[in-house]
Amino acid sequence: MGITNNRKMRDRREAKRKEKLRNIPQKTTPSQVVKQEFESKVSLAEKVLPLIEKRTEEDDATFTKRISTMSNTKLLRLYRIGKELFASFNTEDFVVAKSALVDSVYKKYRGETGKIDQDFKNKLATYSVARLLDIHKNYKKNK
Repeated sequence: MGITNNRKMRDRREAKRKEKLRNIPQKTTPSQVVKQEFESKVSLAEKVLPLIEKRTEEDDATFTKRISTMSNTKLLRLYRIGKELFASFNTEDFVVAKSALVDSVYKKYRGETGKIDQDFKNKLATYSVARLLDIHKNYKKNK
């Protein structure tokens, strides 16, 4: 009799655990997000192309191939960052938006007064857009 009760209790606990697991919603994968919002990875890659700058030694064909072979997660991240950059500075030109972002971050670091430190500005220009946006947001939040 004692063994049967233990088995019944164990079965009830197992049933409750399985029920809890069934009610947990599944997290959407990056592949599912790409298919829902952009229909294919190729269309997302085409939308990301104007949002990032290519390397100086890179031609258009290798740049396009590099972007189209990136993971879905990275493409989604680059798309989000590019849209955030263009929304922040109301422009669709990447070079103009990045230079405006560099100027904005520079002004937050150095302030409006004083001599312009071109070396520091050049160093900021080498930072990625994601890093500059992060700096920009943190200064915006703190002030």
